[in-house]
Amino acid sequence: MRIRVPTLMISVVSTVRRVWKRRMRFRIGLIIVSAITLLAVLSPFIVPYPSEGWGLIPLNETNVSGQPPSLAHLFGTDDKGRDLFSRVLLGSSTALLQIVLVVGVSLVIGLTLGVLAAYYKGLVEYSLNYLIEVFLALPAILIAIPLKMAFGPGLHVIIASMVLTWWAWYGRVASVYARSVCEMDYVTIPKLSGLPGYKIVVRHVLRNVSPPVIVQAVTDFGSVLLEASAINFLGFGLPPDYPDWGVIAQNGLYYITKMPWISLIPGFFIMVTALGFSMIGDALRDELDPKLRRRWRLWF
Repeated sequence: MRIRVPTLMISVVSTVRRVWKRRMRFRIGLIIVSAITLLAVLSPFIVPYPSEGWGLIPLNETNVSGQPPSLAHLFGTDDKGRDLFSRVLLGSSTALLQIVLVVGVSLVIGLTLGVLAAYYKGLVEYSLNYLIEVFLALPAILIAIPLKMAFGPGLHVIIASMVLTWWAWYGRVASVYARSVCEMDYVTIPKLSGLPGYKIVVRHVLRNVSPPVIVQAVTDFGSVLLEASAINFLGFGLPPDYPDWGVIAQNGLYYITKMPWISLIPGFFIMVTALGFSMIGDALRDELDPKLRRRWRLWF
């Protein structure tokens, strides 16, 4: 019995192998992201103070609050005496969860509606393109504010507010690629032969549009992390004691001169993680776009 491996999976694996061999920045970015992912997976089991990591204030708050980094507390403690190392490690899982949920849900919605807008002409195309334009003009923070007021702070606020804006970006990208795909013979011939539209969309259009849109989604991981951290930093997303890098940095803002490590350490993790995703995305884009590769000199 032969096992059929999806063509998209084979294409993705072969692309990753090729980029790994040719691009130094891809290897560096993948090492950074792999290390952060490993920390996120193991963080519930390796944090020294789990209860403090999730926001509980220790009983001896006055004795341990505001301590600088030491052997007992590798990243120091915050203004409430909580171990910053535990909170930052648990914050890595929160960061990756936000990225995966926002990009995953936005990609599915945007890819589907973008392909439908390009394939079906007339009212469907006009309506979907108008909807995409409307949501592209809305910043996520303006959606997060009323959602927080209506439903309270939480992960649902940050996910919903960002999905409502990011899906339109992937819808626009998918629509642009799908327009050119719909003009190809392998799409027009089945259409003339009477094959149902949904079969043409799934078998031919969606299969050829998905790879470049997925590459764009990988490139956006760092931007999603920065935007989610910014919304949480401003206080419009997660609760103030939640283990999130943006929330932790905001908690230390009032003590930036006396206890700078509270804000600087989570800020460093945000910067390094976003840099890792950016290096991966740039390497994939340079490898898959010959025009960009000829136009710009590569640093790595």
